[in-house]
Amino acid sequence: MKKKEMLWIFVICCFVTVVSCTVTIGIYEKKIQKTKEEIEEDSITATIESGRITPSTKMVYEYYYTEDGVTQTLEDVPPYFLLDMTLEDMKKVYTDWQIISFSSKEVVMRKTLEAKSNEQYIIGEKNGYVAVFYKEPQHGIILHEITNTPLSALPLEERERLLEGISVTGDENLYKILSDYTS
Repeated sequence: MKKKEMLWIFVICCFVTVVSCTVTIGIYEKKIQKTKEEIEEDSITATIESGRITPSTKMVYEYYYTEDGVTQTLEDVPPYFLLDMTLEDMKKVYTDWQIISFSSKEVVMRKTLEAKSNEQYIIGEKNGYVAVFYKEPQHGIILHEITNTPLSALPLEERERLLEGISVTGDENLYKILSDYTS
């Protein structure tokens, strides 16, 4: 008889323990979910604020090219027709853009293009080393990077080509040509 009573007491204790653990876990999961929702709400309000575009708002335009994974970014002042617009107004005007963030200080917009980028580079020489320059319509030629490859380590023909400048379109072509000079 004592063994049966002990067994029942053990079973009841196990049952009570399982039920209380289940309830505790459920309460804990609800608290975690509530905390996650609060964090998400905070991050959304941090990137999408109410406000209007002013003359001092920085406009950031991102162009993402799917075929080569390049994102080109342009920063500008807002055009006159955007002044005093809200987020909802912007969504109506820029239906084919994704608005990443919106505030009176900065608006970041992204457009996805099913194409290759048209980034232009010139491989040339800077301080005796092989260098890469951006070729931009607005700003001209801008230094991008200087490699560790000295011009003196290359054959005369290649040095002459680099001194003239080698035009390259796209990141993929740039990396192919640079690998020839740096390996």
